[in-house]
Parts: sequence; C-alpha cells; structure tokens
Amino acid sequence: MKYGFSMIVRGDYAAPATFDAIAERAEALDIDALWASDHLVMPPFRVSRYPGRADGRLPDDWKRTYYQPFGVLGYLAGRTTKIRLGTSVLILPMRNPLEVAAQVAELDQLSGGRINFGVGVGWYSEEFAALGYAFNDRGKRTDDGLTIVRKLWSEDKATHQGPYYSFEEAEMGPKPVQEPHPPIYIGGNSPAAIRRTARFADAWHPFKITPEVLSEQRPVLEAALRDAGRSADGFTVAPKIALTFQDGPPGDGQAPSEGRPQDIIDTLRRFQDAGATEFCFDIMTETLPVVLDTMERLHRKFGTRFERIVRPFMARSRPYQFDYRLSMSFQS
Repeated sequence: MKYGFSMIVRGDYAAPATFDAIAERAEALDIDALWASDHLVMPPFRVSRYPGRADGRLPDDWKRTYYQPFGVLGYLAGRTTKIRLGTSVLILPMRNPLEVAAQVAELDQLSGGRINFGVGVGWYSEEFAALGYAFNDRGKRTDDGLTIVRKLWSEDKATHQGPYYSFEEAEMGPKPVQEPHPPIYIGGNSPAAIRRTARFADAWHPFKITPEVLSEQRPVLEAALRDAGRSADGFTVAPKIALTFQDGPPGDGQAPSEGRPQDIIDTLRRFQDAGATEFCFDIMTETLPVVLDTMERLHRKFGTRFERIVRPFMARSRPYQFDYRLSMSFQS
C-alpha cells in the first residue's frame, strides 16, 4: 500500500526550510510521495466555501502565503532522490495547458521520472473571476487541457482542434522520462470527475470522501471505465483524506480518519475494504512540528500494522495494467 502526505505550501510555516525538513523526514521514513496543492490568488469569498473545513473558511495566513506547486516540486526534485512528487491537485482550467505540459515534463526530467500529475477543476469561483476565466465551463476546459497535455507528451508533432485551444504540428521538448507519461490522478468526487478519470487518468483521487461514499462510488467508476473501453482490474483509487492524531474520537465536523490510533486503523481498513489502494494524507494542523510528529507517529505506530491491514486487500488485487489506447469519444 502506497501512502504520502500533503506538503505545507501555504500559511506561516510555508518556507524552504519547512520543505527541506518534511522531505528529509519523508525519505528517511520511506514514505512514498509528497504532494503540493494549488491556488494562484485568493480573493474574498462571495459565494464560495472551502470544502476542506467544516466552517467553509480559509485561514488568513493561507491568503498571505501560498507557494506554487511547480516551484515547490522543482525545489524538492533537487533535494530528494527517491520519493515521488505530485500535484494534489493542479487546477488545470486556470492555466494554459501547453505551458503545463512543458512544466510537468521538465519536472519529470529534473526528478528522474518521479512526478505524479494530479488535476482538478477547482471550486473557488472568485479565483476564476480574478484570473479572467469562466467558472461554469471549467470541466470542459479541463478535458480540452488534458487532451492537449497527453498529445504533447506522446507525439513528436501534435495537432489539436478543440473548443478552447487549437494548433498544428506543435513540437515540445523535453518529453517526460516516464512513458508514455507521468501518472495522471483526477481529483473530485462528482459524476463528471469519475467520467473524466475513466477517460484520461491512471488514478482516481477523490477528496473529503468517506469510506461509505467511496464504496458507493466504486461501481460507478468501474462502469465508467467499461464505457471508456478500459478494465477496472487493478485501477488505482487514491483518496486524499484528513489525518489527525488526537486523544479522543472524531468530533463534529471532523473526518473519520481524525482520532485515536485505533480509530485511524479502523478507518483505513474501511477505506481499503471500499476499494482504496493508495492514500494521500492531509494533516489538518499545518505546522511543521505537527506534520513531522504525525509522519513519525504513523510510521512508528502503523509501520507493520499498516502492512497487515493492507496485505489481504493487495493479495486480491491484480498487478496494475493500464491500456493507453483510450477511447477519446467518451463524453462528460
């Protein structure tokens, strides 16, 4: 079972020294991945609510400091040797996909082929307005962007005629190290996100989901994969879930993975029974001491028990096989 942690890229603790400390500890503990989230600007809310907190608010220090994922991952690529580095998630419809394709390919080169490309459509309508993008077409823009990114990574001369971008015989280099491209993780829990996962992705990466909802959505994902001409066998399901060690069980507004060690073990088992094959842990108290302590405690308390929890599930799973001859006619 692979698992990783979200980096502290926002708030008062976000700084190069923090990145160094987390990356050094993660590599020492043989953690599989570190992930960086994404926002460009943070205007005042008018209608939006942050889905990651029960009160729907953004902490004030996030608005003051939010490091961009490509900068953080490029920095970590030069400071690490084995851990995978990913975006969780990059808000693709707020960016030019041709530029994104080049940036991710360069990161894959600089890291020696260790990049995971996590993509989402975004939720922050005021941010889209500030950047000059329409919020309501972000799903279609994401699909167009993913089509472009995959073409530029895999074709020597790419041609594209889409609803938002068009070009002929465009050349881009360097290509990614990983062939045919870095793994694509699609964030989101909606039916459209699941269809997008089936059409484009190597992994489904839902956020703020419960084991019960994951279990309900797994057949939906499997059906979408079949409709896209793909097999669900061994497909990666990698939920991003809150993780907090505390003295008591989860309280109101907390995720089921926030609580005592046994609460967390029980929750991880429920996620695995629901079909999860990988975890991205989002530590909700984003201070360096808490993040380092949580990483250590997870490794110390669950090191062998974590393997025992997941081993029966993994024994039932087939080796991961991915058919890159995707059906591009599937409509979302």
